[in-house]
Amino acid sequence: MVLVDLFLPKNNSITILNYNKLNQIVDLVKTQYVDDINADSLQDVAIKSFLEVLDPHSVYMTKEEIAKENENLQGNFDGIGVQFRIIEDTIVVIQPIVQGPAFKVGIMAGDRIVEVDGKKVCGNGITNEDVFKLLKGKRGTKVKLGIKRSNSDKLLLFTVKRDKIPIHSVDYSGMLNSNTGYIKLSQFSANSHTEVSSALISLKNSGMTQLIFDLRGNGGGYLDQAINIADEFLADGELIVFTKGRAKGRNDYFASSKGNFEKGKVIVLIDEISASASEIVAGALQDNDRGYIVGRRTFGKGLVQEQKELTDGSVLRLTVSRYYTPSGRCIQRPYTMGDNEKYYMDFIERYADMENNSDTISHADSLKYKTKKGRIVYGGGGIEPDKELPYNLYKRSESYTALIAKGLIYKYCFDYLDKNREVFKQYANGGDFLDNFVISQELYKKMITFAQSQDVNTNSITNGEQNEIKLLMKSYLAQNLYGDEYFYKLYLQIDKDIQKVLNLISKL
Repeated sequence: MVLVDLFLPKNNSITILNYNKLNQIVDLVKTQYVDDINADSLQDVAIKSFLEVLDPHSVYMTKEEIAKENENLQGNFDGIGVQFRIIEDTIVVIQPIVQGPAFKVGIMAGDRIVEVDGKKVCGNGITNEDVFKLLKGKRGTKVKLGIKRSNSDKLLLFTVKRDKIPIHSVDYSGMLNSNTGYIKLSQFSANSHTEVSSALISLKNSGMTQLIFDLRGNGGGYLDQAINIADEFLADGELIVFTKGRAKGRNDYFASSKGNFEKGKVIVLIDEISASASEIVAGALQDNDRGYIVGRRTFGKGLVQEQKELTDGSVLRLTVSRYYTPSGRCIQRPYTMGDNEKYYMDFIERYADMENNSDTISHADSLKYKTKKGRIVYGGGGIEPDKELPYNLYKRSESYTALIAKGLIYKYCFDYLDKNREVFKQYANGGDFLDNFVISQELYKKMITFAQSQDVNTNSITNGEQNEIKLLMKSYLAQNLYGDEYFYKLYLQIDKDIQKVLNLISKL
């Protein structure tokens, strides 16, 4: 998950002093150590170790590491445009991106990529990282793919010209009922505000008067995107967030007169993974009494990193400030300098404990703050919801848990679809499929038989879980046939958080 919110100053390059203790030691090792070593790698390790004694989020990244991360946050990359999974050591196309390079040359869902530029790439322990290296490349370059298609004995050859491929941070937006809109935002990347703004306009045109804004699992991203997205909901002049640092002083960020949804109910869904930019948005809406926050206490990442480019293309992200919500709460949860392992272990232990207990905590009076209308909210790190949805309420049977953990429902549905694509040609589009396709009891039982063949005991599945599994099977089929939009239309019906929030929003 991305746990970085960045300021990107105009002059963002620095030069390390020509000579210091670190350089002396590296020079001595380079010239006198018993074996040959890579001096650059040694220096990278030394810098990372040095930063670890400061705080959990000051980091050094090599040129290669920063390029990889920026690709996700910048909103696009160069490639062929396919969603894929590795199934039984084979690259399987889940969906080609519509109007992307692969789509245009005729590559289809279910195709298996077995050769890249004449080299066999299946059956050899291939990883996702390997696939990225093979298929990504500079815009305009070409890659030759050998495709195995289920209805053809011959190897199909395609030449794909790489192009810009957009990365969307709004996973899904749509209407949950006649007046309730829903937006799922996965990260705060360079295009997130534009995507959210467009989604709000579209939903309002569809009759939305109230919104569920889903930030569960969203680990953050760019600060400016968080500010602009919060501005969509807040009135002109309302404080969104402020930062304070020893050298940076205090900086306040306010809402403008622009906003596509400044009136109407808003529920913000958060969880233990929601961090940094997600916490800024949730805290801004909570403290301004603009939104009702539901879910579980957030991660608590409230340190501001400023990015400095070094002369070799590597990057130092140095913590320069802390984030504070409008009421004055510091988002950052406590940490001990130099003990980053404990910082992350505390989170892991909290996560594990949520399976058995509620996540509510007691607070000292010194951590009480007030919203604009005088409601009590609590500091101490992270954003606490106005209403908790305890994780331990969602316990499943051991059988259902095993099916999900091993990915067997998805695997069965993919294999079934792969062998029976002709059956689904009777459906004109995704809407027709949702309206008319039914998971029969026979198909469900075949999936259960498959799971049993994979050493899963299915005896503890309840009747309610059986109905959920059928809906999940249909969701996966819809996703593979028609894309994520149709997956979410079904999956949200078995998302217990969403169902609880739908009941709650009508009572606010």
